[in-house]
Amino acid sequence: MPQSCCSKPAITIIKVGFTEAGILGLEAALRNVHVSDAKDDEQIKNELLRWVRQFGNYVAPSLELEYKEALWREYRKYAAKAGGEATQKEGSKC
Repeated sequence: MPQSCCSKPAITIIKVGFTEAGILGLEAALRNVHVSDAKDDEQIKNELLRWVRQFGNYVAPSLELEYKEALWREYRKYAAKAGGEATQKEGSKC
């Protein structure tokens, strides 16, 4: 059964630095940034971090750079899979 746009986001495990971290709502964060106006790499990284935090994930200030790089890596995979084009007109802003 498909989930609604505002159902509880799934947790995705990604490599952050030398460890793994569970990220709540990663797929939605990637989608939201992909359909946003963010264009340059640093702007995309900042938006990814903002969305991840908005979904309730704690990112210690001392680990922000590691998280940005990990999220950037996941975003590039997502964008390549999406063909570099938005898959929907607006991101989920739940």
